[in-house]
Amino acid sequence: MNKWRLALLVLLVAYAAFLLRSGFMVIQWDEMSHLRGGQLLAQGRITDYVSSYGYYPPIYDLVTSGYFTLFGISAEVGRLAAVTFAVLSVLLVFEFANRTYGPKVALVSSVFLAAMPGFFWVSKFAMLESALIFFFTLTLFFFFSWIRVDRNKTLILSALALGVGFLAKYQIAVAGIVMAVAIVWLCRDRLRVRFSKFTLLALAAVLVVVPWLLVVGFGKGNDLLYAITAGGEDRVAYTQRFGPFTLPVFYLIEMTWPYFNTHPIFLPLFALGLLGLGLFVYRRKTEDKFFIAWFLIVYLVFTFIPNKQWRYVVPLFPVLAISAGSFLIFSFGKLQNGWKSLEASLNRRRFFKVAAVALVTFTAVSAAYSFCDGYQWTARYVIHVPISEATNFAASQVSQNDSIAVLCPNNSFNDEMVSFFLEANESRRNQVWQYPELAVDAFKPDFNAIHLVSLCEERNTKLLLLYEYGQTEPFFNSTLTTIKVWEEMNSTGRFEYVEFFGESPRAIYVLSFT
Repeated sequence: MNKWRLALLVLLVAYAAFLLRSGFMVIQWDEMSHLRGGQLLAQGRITDYVSSYGYYPPIYDLVTSGYFTLFGISAEVGRLAAVTFAVLSVLLVFEFANRTYGPKVALVSSVFLAAMPGFFWVSKFAMLESALIFFFTLTLFFFFSWIRVDRNKTLILSALALGVGFLAKYQIAVAGIVMAVAIVWLCRDRLRVRFSKFTLLALAAVLVVVPWLLVVGFGKGNDLLYAITAGGEDRVAYTQRFGPFTLPVFYLIEMTWPYFNTHPIFLPLFALGLLGLGLFVYRRKTEDKFFIAWFLIVYLVFTFIPNKQWRYVVPLFPVLAISAGSFLIFSFGKLQNGWKSLEASLNRRRFFKVAAVALVTFTAVSAAYSFCDGYQWTARYVIHVPISEATNFAASQVSQNDSIAVLCPNNSFNDEMVSFFLEANESRRNQVWQYPELAVDAFKPDFNAIHLVSLCEERNTKLLLLYEYGQTEPFFNSTLTTIKVWEEMNSTGRFEYVEFFGESPRAIYVLSFT
């Protein structure tokens, strides 16, 4: 093992430890389809999984189910898949940059990727972005190897990576566009031959995907379309918040400062990445052109998609890390040549040394601050919502035929979270439902205590769980609060207080229905 790979190993071990030891972040709504999906697969409930979560790509859930089988079902274990794909992504960026620009650029690039706050953030949740980064990079890694050396083996590996990657995150289909553009740009001398083989790659990838689509059933087309297009119409307002004329540069803002005190990519590192892309445009080596195509295609495709958020363009993170690393090593090399030049004057050589020290210091401080920024971002989510405690208490109080209601669901508390903790013990299969059906922190709530009574009678509900939500904090676009919800429920005479868990302002109240 050479010194570069030894340094990489130290980075990977330290980064994995950093991810695992930096605090447990509150469970998010978007995680639950994968935590629950992995749970159902681990328990052998394949039919339930396909009917409930089949429209999501299954690879992440399969990996999660493996971890559940090995270590037991818990939210902490459910996030190990994200950590795994994150560490593999850092490793893969090293390999890609090493093949194209050498070990110095490779190590710096892997550090830059690991330091990106957005990359750190998505690697802490049971979400698909870290898997998307890994499979997107893996697909293009094999594909670029095929462009350099026309071997069928690497083409087949690229096809398999694309197909399996599609089953990890549907948006990886954009990698197919990158590959097509790369062939046109880089393989003009053998365009027809290369495109004929690329067609075979596409067919092989489709053959990997089709069996899953047959299992899921094409009747879930609308759900699949929702997952592929990255959300519903409620994202439009978020997309328009910078103004209608900023859409072409939306992601230039979104990747660096989407909202207060949040930086998916720390601005100095982002600037280094853009300077690196500028270097690629100037230099125009084969690998330079490939990375330019990667950046431009991903940026343009997701710019034209109406719904936007920085998480959709995480495939840009590896190319920006590599371009930033390339620019840094290139610039340092030029400065090094300057201070070692025997033809330069003493003052000029001193200038080059000072500039080199300033460049290295600036980069080191930026990378360190970026790591800290990622940690501080995630630390804001290290809060405790006592879902497990409230669920276990409720489970001990109900019979098998009773249902449990979740009131006023929000990003940190919903029916799937309760079901996850409830069914961690396979003997517990009570129905869990929520009212209102939509999250009260994202949609204006439609709450009616009389209707709630009717639903409780219809569904044989014994206990209800009400999240405090700050008590007086109004729900989305309304004046309704947790206190007003309880007052309205209390006026019916059908609900009673039983117990509470946790501490204000994030306690969960257990109520009974009589």
